[in-house]
Amino acid sequence: MAEVALVTGAAGNIGRATCACLARAGYSILATDMAPPTDGDGYEWHALDVTDTDSVAAAFQAATKIGTLKAVVNAHGILRLTEPGSTPADVMRSIIAVNLEGVANVLQVASTHVADDGAVVSISSIVANLGRAKGAFVYASTKAGLEALTRCFAVALGPKGIRVNAVAPGFLSEPMGGEGSNLRSHQGGDDPLIASTPIGRLVTPAQVAEVIGFLCSSAATGITGTVIPVDNGQAAL
Repeated sequence: MAEVALVTGAAGNIGRATCACLARAGYSILATDMAPPTDGDGYEWHALDVTDTDSVAAAFQAATKIGTLKAVVNAHGILRLTEPGSTPADVMRSIIAVNLEGVANVLQVASTHVADDGAVVSISSIVANLGRAKGAFVYASTKAGLEALTRCFAVALGPKGIRVNAVAPGFLSEPMGGEGSNLRSHQGGDDPLIASTPIGRLVTPAQVAEVIGFLCSSAATGITGTVIPVDNGQAAL
């Protein structure tokens, strides 16, 4: 029976790179997002709204029809401008609903659908532990909450052999879509971000995906409840 990986946010830059990485590792991919990209990348796609628990449940049911669900990757997320003192409540709620509650929704269903000895990986960010990301205080807060969820579910699912981890990318060479791309200008563009990176270049989605692939593999069976930075050293400065 096929081993299946369910990837949320699969139309995004990290999501697409993750699907490709896991497919190379032999997984059958159920790629999920609000809507697939125009090319579809050749994967089986399923519409998913992570803020809707019925939608989440339906996606997991679709995954288990393909084969044994062995890996789940929370690659969804939104980034909107949030300035301290002037951010409307509805903007804050929209980010929390997707980035924090949406991850919790997926983790809860994964608890009963992922096969024993499977793996769950969520995408955090180095800004969860930094205060210098301008215009992103709600996004940063949701990522800090995601890291807490990672630890809690690692403990809860450990007896089933299910490993729960997160990766924390630095500023990417390909910014997030939508407002995420506009917020790059709030950081001063790419040049100051590259200057704050010891290796002298921004991390790529493919580099992040390779670490996700490792955490989903048998090479990482001793790792759970942790957050691995993939940032070319940005958090070190």
